[in-house]
Amino acid sequence: MFLYIDPYGIKALNCWQFDGFARSGFNSIELLINLNSFGFIREACNALGTRFDDKELFDDLVEYEPSRFVASEKSIQDLNDIAGGDYWQEIIKDYKASKIDGYEAEKTFADEYCRRLSHSYKYVLNLPLRIKPGQRPKYRMVHATNHKDGCLLMVDNIYNRWQNLRDIQNYGQMSLFEETFDNEIIDIDDIKEKARRHFSKYTTAISLHEALANFFVEYGAICATNHIKDILKTWEKAGIIEVIRNPQTTNNGKATTFMSEGRGKTVSVRWKK
Repeated sequence: MFLYIDPYGIKALNCWQFDGFARSGFNSIELLINLNSFGFIREACNALGTRFDDKELFDDLVEYEPSRFVASEKSIQDLNDIAGGDYWQEIIKDYKASKIDGYEAEKTFADEYCRRLSHSYKYVLNLPLRIKPGQRPKYRMVHATNHKDGCLLMVDNIYNRWQNLRDIQNYGQMSLFEETFDNEIIDIDDIKEKARRHFSKYTTAISLHEALANFFVEYGAICATNHIKDILKTWEKAGIIEVIRNPQTTNNGKATTFMSEGRGKTVSVRWKK
């Protein structure tokens, strides 16, 4: 079952309900949540009686029927239900004390929200979205599932859509440097180093798709899944990793080289060095 959750405001989000979906016995369930994380921070400030000073964060961000909270115990409980706990209150206290700014508060909340979802969903992806090039993210899309293949399909979907959005934002002009959705320069050497740190943990064989899903949960959709598979193929040839395929040979007796699971095919990887 796939649920796209795109509420007006934030009131319709209820993390406890999302926990219930994970326990409902579906063979597979995926959530794609449109999270107005800045809206949450603003209303969390209202609920705790804290002034929200970073109103420019909402420039260019269209909100349809935004949720409005007041300083009350009910508002605090409603926000606890949305967030799935009271962890957000410490974030607002840090914001009130000027330990962090509005952007840092939003990012910290989004990271903690995804961590909270991971109590019920093994694979949680956090996609910050910006409206114009060079801007900081304006809101988040969060994908949660317990199915590794669903996670990998979403990674490629996110990556491909980001490439399309970037072309629109740049009016089709080429960029000197490729960037991620989070304004970070994409460096192939950095991606390789992240892959090395991640896959070197697997000294015993693990499903390739599970290892890949774990990689993107940790680092985000920084590239397409095939980019990591190409790196792994290079390492296989160099003897850095072992790739265990089933079946091991084709009908013609040649060694198989596939790097995808499904339809009677499995792939596991193990770090050798």
